[in-house]
Amino acid sequence: MSFEGSQVRGSTSIVEKLVTLPFQNISHQLTTVDCQPTLDGTGIVVFVVGQLKTDEDKPHGFSQVFLLKFVDNSCYIANDIFRLSLHHSA
Repeated sequence: MSFEGSQVRGSTSIVEKLVTLPFQNISHQLTTVDCQPTLDGTGIVVFVVGQLKTDEDKPHGFSQVFLLKFVDNSCYIANDIFRLSLHHSA
């Protein structure tokens, strides 16, 4: 998983990263969700754009892309990239 430029691998490390984030409450409002099957037919690439609100902060735009891979009759997230849409100006 890539979260704001930080790379984390493995389910244990991902959970540790998520529980140490500096907020208590979070809500999402999705704007668009685009999906495409992979060329080899073993998964789906998903691209999400929306707004994220944490605690009492104002909403921030975000984008996320992840790869769902199929295994037997289920699927798992093979790759996940999340980025807040913050624009820093000089």
